Amino acid sequence: MVENMTRHEMRLTIFCLLFQNEFYGTEAFEEQKENFLQTRSVTEKEYTEINEKVQDLIGHLPQIDEMISAHSKNWKIDRIAKAELAILRLAVYEAKYDESVPVGVAINEAVELAKEYGEDNGAAFVNGVLGQIVNE
Repeated sequence: MVENMTRHEMRLTIFCLLFQNEFYGTEAFEEQKENFLQTRSVTEKEYTEINEKVQDLIGHLPQIDEMISAHSKNWKIDRIAKAELAILRLAVYEAKYDESVPVGVAINEAVELAKEYGEDNGAAFVNGVLGQIVNE
């Protein structure tokens, strides 16, 4: 088992799960989530924390998506690239609903994820949308 996953590794794991959630229905996602977490060899404590955050985030998706839609000029949710959408959802959740994550950290981590996993202009798009959301 991996000892003490870093915050970045935990965030990356949650991002991957959110990305997967777009492609599976609720029932299939649960099974896929379990399979994915087994490949990550997370500790029991990490599993619990990741699972709780993913469930809480999914519970807030309507509000999160509403914020993203309101601040992504001329981009409907279904037109946003899946990687960028997962990154935005995670960052908005962390900035608005997870008091353990400073807003600046949520934005910086999101931009870094977008640079690594998003499309060419993904980081700029993510940064712009998040900047508008946190400044309202």
